[in-house]
Order: sequence, then structure tokens, then C-alpha cells
Amino acid sequence: MTRRAIHLLYVPTLACNLGCRYCYLGTKTTEATLKTDAARAVETLRHTLAALDAADVLAFNVSLHGGEVTTLPEEVLDALFTTIRGHYLKHFDELTALGFKKSAPHIKTNLFRFAPLLDLFDRHKVSISASIDLPLKLHGEYRTTLGGRNWLAETRENIALLARYPHARKISATLCSEHLADIPALIDDIRFIHRELGFDMTNLNLMFAFASELNRARVGEAALTPATPEQQWALYQALKTAFAGTELEEGFLRNWFDEFKPSYCTHAFNCGERFYLLQSDGTVWSCVRGQGIPEFRYGNVFEDDIPTILANGARRIAGIHQAHGFDTTCRTCEHLALCHTGCPVVKHQQRSGRSYTCELQKAIYADQPHTFPATPPAERAGEARAYALAMHPALALAAPVPADPVPVLTPELADTRNALSALIAADPHLQALYRDDAFVLEIGDDTLPLTSQLLKYERLIVTLGPSDPVRIHVRRALFEAACEEPIRNTLYVQLLRDTAVVYGDERRSKQEHVFTYQIFRNCLEDSRLGPDFASADLGGLLALHRSHYRRGVANNLFFTTQYLRDYHYQKQKANAFYHIQAINLPFQNLEFHYLPGADA
Repeated sequence: MTRRAIHLLYVPTLACNLGCRYCYLGTKTTEATLKTDAARAVETLRHTLAALDAADVLAFNVSLHGGEVTTLPEEVLDALFTTIRGHYLKHFDELTALGFKKSAPHIKTNLFRFAPLLDLFDRHKVSISASIDLPLKLHGEYRTTLGGRNWLAETRENIALLARYPHARKISATLCSEHLADIPALIDDIRFIHRELGFDMTNLNLMFAFASELNRARVGEAALTPATPEQQWALYQALKTAFAGTELEEGFLRNWFDEFKPSYCTHAFNCGERFYLLQSDGTVWSCVRGQGIPEFRYGNVFEDDIPTILANGARRIAGIHQAHGFDTTCRTCEHLALCHTGCPVVKHQQRSGRSYTCELQKAIYADQPHTFPATPPAERAGEARAYALAMHPALALAAPVPADPVPVLTPELADTRNALSALIAADPHLQALYRDDAFVLEIGDDTLPLTSQLLKYERLIVTLGPSDPVRIHVRRALFEAACEEPIRNTLYVQLLRDTAVVYGDERRSKQEHVFTYQIFRNCLEDSRLGPDFASADLGGLLALHRSHYRRGVANNLFFTTQYLRDYHYQKQKANAFYHIQAINLPFQNLEFHYLPGADA
């Protein structure tokens, strides 16, 4: 049996050598006593890891955060790195079995002391997350030293040095409204760092600052302004446009907005069950966002046992969610199961029950519907009810989320006479519609008999490109099915794309239509398969619509005849059992990805 696994963020000191205008820790970074922190930092971590082991709890990730970790003496950093590496080695087999590949320490740093510590980092293979401001001109203005000095020139040098660092590294940027006042400059600096300084900006993480009571108490009206939902959305769209088709497109799709995806702590159902921040004095908080806020203090490892601290975390986070209610927008949202209404710390700071990056998240989900699937409309009420019962039990009891209507299905559906196979066997026209030898697709030198998508047992997706010969062969007898004048009949070709749209009286989410193409029977060519078949060249037709294909999105090509298509819809109207089982298109089909310049 596997034991409970947690993410442990360790802050060995709150001291910092910078005075960032948006720091959520306020005066705590200047009030920290570095000498005291240095004296206890290593022992606190060792004590905590041992206490977790004794409580049968595994820290699957131990990351160093601040303040600024590199303000500590080099010998303390060396001991911290050694302790973390020893922890990973001790639990190597267990971590590997759980899918975690951690073996080296990770730190968050402002790079101010990166150069003099480079050899130490290299020796321990430390993973680096470097914090900067974008655009870079604001780095010099908002991320000064404690004495107010602009050190942007050194920052550029350190980024170039980080680019040559041989171990894991990334850059993170926290953005306020002021940072987004000049999005073109921000985009230019991403390119500059990537192309001129040589740092691979695929490894970039973007974050948004939020209103902090501690920061406002420190700087007053000089505090930076949180980015608005409109600015967040505008940034996302601008980056998508700027980097589509470039060497950084993968970074945009995969890494840049990770914080706003379900893999991040902000989307946890209850982050207090898994994520914890430890300070060198032994105090445990929720995370860097909740640090210093009484509502997010879970206990102290020198005063409380581990089970009590963990239980406090889960209880306090649930209490925060409950205090701000179940937002009405969230109750009907198709992505409630992904988002879980957002970060509890920011909800507490903003006095809101809804994620502060809601519109941005929806844009991300919409662009990656397979990775982040929407809940079907018919299931949303049930999902909301389940969430309310688990997170807002008092609310659910006082004012239950409306139950979704329970479908009433006739027991006749279970009668074998009404099965789709029986309905086909009893109807000659349906037999023609569903036959698996009526259409043969020829791709290059290969032939592929097509089957109705409702009757096949496996899914086949091929890759096509503009150089691939594609030809469809259709049995001539098919044009006589359900048609008294075959000369009026057509080969009916329909292409759908696996991007969801909602339409129709039932408001179902369906594949999006790209084109419909018909060729009259007498205009078809002879087939190399013999006189029983006719054929049509599809290569040009598919290439003509290449602008409609999407990378990573499957296309669905259907074949039937015009009269069999009409018969299918007439049968749906006449027979409810057929309609229920053939609610999706029943025609013979092929799914494919289309890559410009690719060969099958």
C-alpha cells in the first residue's frame, strides 16, 4: 500500500535582498533575522522530514523558496541541498513507483547571487526557477535592491549565464496590471531573452500578482495593481498570435500558463490535503500565497504532531471555500471538475467565491478541448451537486443544488428485437446503409474497407498530407438503395472536425462541420476494383480545405449516398429505438490528421 504523499515547500529564510513592489510578504522580508534563520534552517528541515517519515507521510517534492534562499551562507545552502538529495535517494524506489522522478534540489531565486553560487548549484545539480519581471524595463523599476538600485544589467548577464547552466532551469514572471500595459514590449523581451541571451523560453512560467494585505501595509498606494480578467485574456490571445508556428509555440501550449491548469495546486479540490509550506522556525502555512496570513497557518512542527498539522490544513482550506460560498457561475460551469472554483488564498484576499483567472482558464480549456474536456450539459447539475455536498455541505443541505432530471427509459430498450443489429437485419435499406463492403478508401498503394462508426470495435486514425493520393471506391448498387431513380442519386461526402460546437434543440456538443460534397452517380469514374465499383479522387478536395485542419485535432470523413442519408433521418423519425441508438452519424468513416507536407 502506498502512503500519503505531499508537496513540501521549504522557506529556510524570509530575508530577501530585493524590494519588489508587489511582494506578498510585505515587511516580513526585511524584518527576518538572517543569522537566526541560518542557524536553524538545516535542522528544521531534517526534523520535519523525519517527523513525516514517522507519521507515514512521504514528501514527494521538497522545493526551496523565500524570501530569497541565496541570502543564506554557502555552507548552509550546501547542507540543505545535501539533505534534500539524501531524502530523494532514501525514497528513490517509492518515489519512482509513484511516478515522481525527483533526484535533485529545486530553488526559486531572483538570480541576484547566481554567479557566485554557480559551482555549488552545479555540484548538486540544483534545478533553478529564476524570477524576473517582463517587460525587462520594469524589472529595473519594480525589482530593485533594498537600497533602490536598478540592477537590470546584471540580470541580463545572469540570464545569459543561466542559459548555459547544464541542469534543469526555467524563468518565471509575476505580472501585474502595470506589466500588461505594454504587451508588445513583453513579447519582444521574450524573443530577446530566447534569441539574444540564449535562454530557452519554452521553459517560462507566467503568474499574476494578487492584492496582498501585507504588501499594501508595506508600500501603501505604491502597491502595484492586480491584472484584470480582461488583461489576462488579452495577454493570452496576444501570446497565442505572436508565437503560433514559431519555435516557442510548444512553450505557450505546454508551460507558460501551467499555473492555471488542473495540474497545479490552484485547481486542487482541497489544496490543504497535499500542499504545505514550512518555515525555518517550524511554522507550517498553506503556501507562499498564504504565508503570514493567520487563516492559513496550520501549526508548527516543533509544537504539533504531523497528523494534526495535516488535518488543520484540510479543515482550514475547506473553511475558506465555505466562507465565500458556491458562486452561481461556478454551479453551472462546464469546467467545475477541473477548476474547483480556484485558489482559496486569493478568494480570501479578494473576498470572492470564484477563481480570479476564470476567463483566462476558459480560454485555455477552449483551445485544448481534449486535454481539458468540458462536462456535458446533462451532467453539470449532478457535478455541481456532488461538489456542493463535498465542499459546502451546509450550503447543500440548506439550499440543495437543483438535481438534474433523471431520464426515464422504457424497458423495451432492453428487448433484443429493438437492438440496432436487429433493426438493421429487418430493413434492407439499413442493410445497404451499414454494409461494410460498400466503401473502400485507397490511400497510395493501400486499400481500406470502411465501416460505420457505430459498428466498429476499434478506432483507427491515419495521417494524410497534400502528396498522398486519396481515392474512394463505392459499390454502384448502393445508388439503387432507397432510390427509384439512381441517376438522381449522389455520392455524399461529409467532413467534420473534432472541435466541439453546440447546436440543435437538444443543445448537444457535436463535432464541427467543415464541408459537404456531392458527386452525381454518372459523374463518378471507373474503379480499378472492377465494374461493380465507381470511384472519385479526393486528394484535391482534402487539400482544398487544408486551412481548416488543426494541429492535433482529428478530422472525420463520412461517406454515404444522398438517398441513404435521407433514409437514415426518415428512419430516425419513424422509429424511436433506431433514433436512440443512431443518434450519432452512422455512415462509413475515416478519421485522419492532416499535416502540410506530410506523407502517409
